[in-house]
This record gives sequence, C-alpha cells and structure tokens, in this order.
Amino acid sequence: MPRRCRLTALFVALCSAPAAFALDGRMETTATWTENIHRASSPTDWRDALRYEVRGAVSVFREWHSGFITTGELGAGLEHVPDFKSLDAATAGFSGTARQKFGLGAFAPSVALDAGLHARDTRLGFDDGWIATAGLRIGKRITRAWRAALHGDWQQHYARSAIFDTKQHRFFAVLTWDITERLQLSHGNGRLWGSFTANASSAIWPRAIGGALGPQIANYYNSVYWGVTDAAGPGWITYLVDGRVSFYWLELSPALGRNTALPLRFENRVSVNKVGVKYRQDVWSLSLLHRF
Repeated sequence: MPRRCRLTALFVALCSAPAAFALDGRMETTATWTENIHRASSPTDWRDALRYEVRGAVSVFREWHSGFITTGELGAGLEHVPDFKSLDAATAGFSGTARQKFGLGAFAPSVALDAGLHARDTRLGFDDGWIATAGLRIGKRITRAWRAALHGDWQQHYARSAIFDTKQHRFFAVLTWDITERLQLSHGNGRLWGSFTANASSAIWPRAIGGALGPQIANYYNSVYWGVTDAAGPGWITYLVDGRVSFYWLELSPALGRNTALPLRFENRVSVNKVGVKYRQDVWSLSLLHRF
C-alpha cells in the first residue's frame, strides 16, 4: 500500500475510534448563610454569617471497558466570610474515582471508590494543612424519576495545630426525584462520627473549665486541645472534641440550561460531643453550577 494511502487509512481509523479519554471542566459559585457558624454551645455565643465560595475543577475520565470508568480531577477553591475574615481559606488538590456499573441501561446499579488529597491555607494559620479523603458510593435508579444512593466516607485533616487535627467518618443516604427534565429534588440524611472543632467566648470558656457547668464538662474540657484563636472576636477559644453529628438536607435544583444549574439547599446539623454538649447549625446555600 502506498505511503499516502497508509497515512489516510490511519487518520480515518483514529477519527472513527472511540476516544480513549475525555476532558471536563466545571465552575461553581456559592453564597451560604450559616446560623452559629463557629459551632458554639451557648446561645449567647451564636454568631450568624454569610460565606462566599468559588470553586473550579478540571477532570479527565476514561472508560477502560464496558461499565468501568476512572476519573482524575484537579480542583481549587476560595472561601470568604466578610464578618469573620479569620475563616477565609484557599484549597487546592486532586482526587480520583473508579466506578463500576453492573449491567446495561439506566437501571443498572453502580459502585464507586473515591480518594483525594487537598492542601488548605487559611488566614487563621492554625487551620493550615492537608486534607485526605476516601469514600465508597453505591447507587441505583429505582424508576425513571427516582434514584437512591448510599455513601460512606472518611476524612483526616493533618493540620498545623492539634486543635484542628480532625478525623471523621460519615454514613448517609440520598434520595433524588427528577420532578421534570429541568427540575430535581433531593434529600439526604446521615451521621458523622469523629472529632470536630467548636468555639466559645472568653466569658463562657473559663466557666466551662472551672467547673461552673459541672464537673464532667470541666474534666473533659481540661483534657482536650484548645487555644485562643480570636475566631469571632478577642479572646475567643477554639477547642477540639470527640462526638457525633446528625444531619439532613433538602435541595431543589432547577436547570438553567443544558450545562447550568441553580441548586438551593437547606441543611440542619446537630453536633453532640463526648460529654453531651450540643451544637446546632442551620445552613442555607444558593449555588450557580456550570459545566464546560
């Protein structure tokens, strides 16, 4: 076969063959109103604030054989809290997913494994470090309009300060209803176990460690990592505790176009530490999500 014919045949074969991989990009901006943003136990210490976030990511995915897909993603984000600038943060890192679909068609179940590593840089400084994550997802479409999924994940924050050195694992379920082709409603409910940070003012903390709130609380709080971080004002204390978090959310997501959505989400969180102290948070968020 002449050289020109061989080159033409190779070009036609490459153009007609399925792509080995594909690129995808997304951009997300979010405004979030959080009640009790610092996770304080005393109502006198509750502070509400608005947080703005911008996140972007580029991912590459490949289907190795029928039903098995891997995805690698590079992402970065910025967080800004105008009323409490010590909560401002920047994150950047990578994540990967391996997903196996069992069977053909929209109703086939799937299992996905996730892992990631992200750097975190904050104005506070104590919260700087690396965040490692891993997770397992099982999902299935029940009917044309309803889908269900189970999630389990783990997260470790290797922080600059032991106060922010948190370790957590979660389990939650998600039910999604495609109301129309352009409107989706989802509900999630789950639990988190591990360590998390909380905050107290200079008026509350001395009473807690001094025994005014009971000997059990005093003994426990005197054994945990804590320090003055001025998170919500002069003399504010941030401390690390073990406990659990119960949470649920509702999200309504209308499509503004083929690749654009405007999710509106409400989430309720109730945290309880090892000695029974509760911290409640309600979170409202509005996002603009676009895929390229």
